[in-house]
Amino acid sequence: MPKITPGNRLYLYRLLSQALGVGRQTLMPRVEEALVEDGLQPEDLGCETMRELCEQLPEFIKLTVFKKGYVYATVLANEEYDRALERSEAGTADKAAASGKPWKRKRGAKALKPVRPRHVERAPEPEPEVAVAEPEPEAAVPEPEPEVLGDSGHSDEKNRPDEPKTEDAAEVLEESGRSTGEDRPDEPKTEAEPEPTPAPEAEHVPPITFTITYVPEPEPEPDFSPEPAPEPDAAAGTQAETPASPEPEEPVAPIAAVSARAQSDLPRDFHADVRCSSEQLSTLYQVLPADVDPMATLEEDFRVARSSGALEGTRSNVTFSLRYLQADGRTPVRVTLRRSARAVAGKRWALTEVDAGATDEVGLEGLDVARRGSWGAFQTGDSQADPERAFAQTISLGSRDEALERLAGLARPEEWGEGRRILSDYLVMTFARVTAEGKLVVADGGPSARFDTGLVTPEGSPIGAELSAGAGDIPWQLEGFSATDPVDPVRYVTSLAQMTLDPALPAPPFSSREEVVRNPRLATPAYDPVANEVRLLVPHDGRALALAATESGYEAVATLELADAYACARVISSDLPAWLATAVRS
Repeated sequence: MPKITPGNRLYLYRLLSQALGVGRQTLMPRVEEALVEDGLQPEDLGCETMRELCEQLPEFIKLTVFKKGYVYATVLANEEYDRALERSEAGTADKAAASGKPWKRKRGAKALKPVRPRHVERAPEPEPEVAVAEPEPEAAVPEPEPEVLGDSGHSDEKNRPDEPKTEDAAEVLEESGRSTGEDRPDEPKTEAEPEPTPAPEAEHVPPITFTITYVPEPEPEPDFSPEPAPEPDAAAGTQAETPASPEPEEPVAPIAAVSARAQSDLPRDFHADVRCSSEQLSTLYQVLPADVDPMATLEEDFRVARSSGALEGTRSNVTFSLRYLQADGRTPVRVTLRRSARAVAGKRWALTEVDAGATDEVGLEGLDVARRGSWGAFQTGDSQADPERAFAQTISLGSRDEALERLAGLARPEEWGEGRRILSDYLVMTFARVTAEGKLVVADGGPSARFDTGLVTPEGSPIGAELSAGAGDIPWQLEGFSATDPVDPVRYVTSLAQMTLDPALPAPPFSSREEVVRNPRLATPAYDPVANEVRLLVPHDGRALALAATESGYEAVATLELADAYACARVISSDLPAWLATAVRS
């Protein structure tokens, strides 16, 4: 049963508000981590879990449970507790400034003071002792003892208990020869009756003892590479058992899975937090274009990876991809950061590896930038705009897959492609339009915001994205999606020429022109997030031709693959022509 005194509550309020901040949503493991860092456990207050403890503190902790069981805790400001802490600090200062006269104290009502809960040490589970087999001593084979007779020729019935037994047969016979008819009380009785075969006493062997001296070695950096799967035993037909690895001092969790907890330990500023060796920087200078700053690229791309949950590894060994592709044109350049046990020059992180492929195959112009998203065909050589990067540097999703699953589960069912790729691009492009039109609604004086996603529930209610203030260099954190308090949606189409092909306007030749003229609904609008413009899509030789409607007529802007064209068109409408809808079903 929980046992939390008012003083304990005030102490926990001060501890959690300082460690987590007020008004910030924090994953439950991070809340428990703050408690453990102070040397406490939920069991010290009569609670089995940290969530149960937070449920006992509703006056300053708010719990939010998302789908799949993710639990966030928010420390709320409590004016009564704040005043009590101020009085407690003021009282401590008054006592420190007193003149050493304890009898001059003010008497009054006892003020509430923070009281640290009493930590109860739990007895660790006993480790199994390794029994050391001691060599058994060889049993001594007893020699047959001769029967010792007294003067009467008969053996004595018993020996006196206070006299030692005679073990040497020769001495016994000698004593027997000197004895008279009677036993003298002051002489040891030499006659002994053989007892029932006593257990032979072995020669005393000193016990074997071991002295184990432990010489501590410098703690090596843990190897977080995945363990190879055990190979099957060919003889037995079963898997060979692998030796159990020692448990680490603290559980190591993947960053993508516990991103909110792990990101508090990750670097934010490469110049201030990461040691970059000249060897690794030399590799980046060699493969990146001449006008690109490697340090700025590292910091920006690392922020994008943190925001989208694209980090791989652990909290101490992190790998992420840069925006540039290796010489093969397919594999991204990958960078690894490693945290050391001790800070070097005030920096605990180091750039340990840059995987840029074969550097000797890179030309003078440097590596190419990887195209991301369905809008890649709209990106020209002069345009460096990337809606996905802009989105990732503004909103942290934590886990992209988890966020997309929540949105798809709330929205009206439809096909979003493999891995919900279409929905991912849809969210990025929608936010690009939201930003361009200034439709991000920020709460007055509150650390929250929301915007309309353009999607609706099965009942037709509009769905909004809920944001909270970020804790680091990313301004906003995605909290979830809801179908309450709708906000003003964005607008796309501004003219009829963007909706359907106008035969009166000049247009470049395309394979389906005559069919589109006779069936205007074959053409459909699509969104170009790079230029923030609406384009008209028409079928052309198995792909989609994007036309820009201008005052002088239509101009060909780009040619898109059908899957990319579908994603760009889906941002504007869910009712798409059959020639384009087949792209998502194939």
